[in-house]
Parts: sequence; structure tokens; C-alpha cells
Amino acid sequence: MCRLCEEMQELWKEQQLLAEFGKGLRFIHVADSIDTIPFMLHSSMQSAPFTAISNGSSSPYFRLEKIEKESCIAQLSLLQPVDLKGHPALTDQDLYALKKTSHCILVNLCGFSTISPLSHELVGRPLPIIESKK
Repeated sequence: MCRLCEEMQELWKEQQLLAEFGKGLRFIHVADSIDTIPFMLHSSMQSAPFTAISNGSSSPYFRLEKIEKESCIAQLSLLQPVDLKGHPALTDQDLYALKKTSHCILVNLCGFSTISPLSHELVGRPLPIIESKK
């Protein structure tokens, strides 16, 4: 088993803990269900992040959907990066939020060397309300 596979199994455990957080509480209401730890994959320390292309759009941001421990194959869903206006973010500097998609890929985790986790608060982050000046 490769080292990254072990790290992704830990990410999976933490993501499951987040998904269960607040469920079953009677007196405390957790407004949003947090069930995603977004991340990027790299094949080497200095490399640009791995980017997947699906339905004409590309993204280096992913959510772990499933992991097969024995083969180190992971099913990842693509997260769509958006800017402050809700348009696709073209650069890292434009990134405001990440939207879940149903587009999935399978990857062999042993082909990558590092993972860069991001804040779970980026996923489903509401866009700011900008009132027009009239």
C-alpha cells in the first residue's frame, strides 16, 4: 500500500466524522451539513495539481467518494471552483467557493505523492449578496 493511500483513508475517516457531526442533537442545530473535505492531488512536491476534465470543464479540486483499500483506487467527484459572482473561477486567486458536481473519476492513488487539503468551508459557500446602486 502506498503512503498516499493511507493518508486518503484518514481523510475518508475525518470526512465521515464531519458528515455525522451534529446529527441527532436535540437542542443544538447545525445549519449546514458538512460532509466534504476538498483537496488537490500532486504527482510531486513541485508539480502543478492534477486536473481532471469532465463535460468541457476542468478542475483540480476533488471530494473523496469511495476508496478501495486493497487496490488504492479512489472514486473522486469534481468540485467546481467559482468566483464571487458565481462564475467559474479561472485562477486560484479568483476562487471563492467550491460547488459539488456529480462528475466522478477513478484514480490510482499510488500515482500521486501529495495531497493538499482545503477548508471545508469553501464547499457550498453562499455567494455574497451584492445590491445594485440605483
